[in-house]
Amino acid sequence: MPAHPRPDSRPVSEFLARTALAPRQAHKALTLWPLVLQPDAPDPAGPGFVALADALRAGTASVGEVAGGAQVPHVRVTNRGLEAVLVLFGEELAGAMQNRIANASFLVPGESQLNIDVSCTEAGRWARRSSGFAAGLGLVSSAMRRKMSRKVAQARAAGLSFDADQGEVWQGVANRIAFSAAYSPTGAYEDYARSRGSDLHEIRAAFRPLARQVGFVAAIGDEVVGLEAIGWPGVFASCFERLLSGYAIDAVDHAFVRELEEQGEREARRVARFDAPEAFLAALADAPCHSGPSLGLGSDLRIEGGGVAGCALIEGAVVHLTAFPEEGA
Repeated sequence: MPAHPRPDSRPVSEFLARTALAPRQAHKALTLWPLVLQPDAPDPAGPGFVALADALRAGTASVGEVAGGAQVPHVRVTNRGLEAVLVLFGEELAGAMQNRIANASFLVPGESQLNIDVSCTEAGRWARRSSGFAAGLGLVSSAMRRKMSRKVAQARAAGLSFDADQGEVWQGVANRIAFSAAYSPTGAYEDYARSRGSDLHEIRAAFRPLARQVGFVAAIGDEVVGLEAIGWPGVFASCFERLLSGYAIDAVDHAFVRELEEQGEREARRVARFDAPEAFLAALADAPCHSGPSLGLGSDLRIEGGGVAGCALIEGAVVHLTAFPEEGA
């Protein structure tokens, strides 16, 4: 059984202290404030890892069902390269027996195999479509990931692995398919995202990473909805469109997301509100964090308190950081 998390707030606060906000970028309902390294901050040494999507394209990594019989909550990542491979929290993997998303960020060591915890995003299929998984369309909705992060944090606090609420994930996908009237015979999030393809393409085309950028704070309308950061500018640039995708789709369907938020408030699960990135970053820097072992390399950090929540993968420094306004605040 995994060890219980222990308090450790330094990696996030130290990372944020080395960054600054660049001028806002906006398109329609979505606003991004780029997070860049401070002018006097040295460029970090080589990361020693590559993004999963890049490794899949290069043929140095593959993802398949676990050995000995497929299991809904687990897939196996095979890394044939010398560098570690980064799987992003919420990254969709398409194919095999059914589409899945990673329940957290994981760093797979070079020349190794690792079973990781995932959730299904295609409730109506359990039949082999391909021998393995391909990179999906990006990260799933940031609103869905916020709920997943909360469930995984509860599991980690209980000394369990990276368990998310599979039923809640399926319900979230079903709600979006119903709202969008997307055709999806297998109830797949991928079909919902494809139904928003032209709008997503327009939003993605409106944003580009800056030099020395390592993250962004995102707002939809006049409210901050989250932060994504990867500690190395080169890897961040490689992952930028995938990180953006979860916020872009919520911006496209922001009326639906707002309806869900209002329903949550009526059910006394209010989400904290931030109308400026500076206040959100200050709360994140001060938020309580608890660290525990991850799968593969690094440690898993869970953030909750002071109006913010989220998670981070730490391997000497911040590898991938995700943060949201806190539910129940």
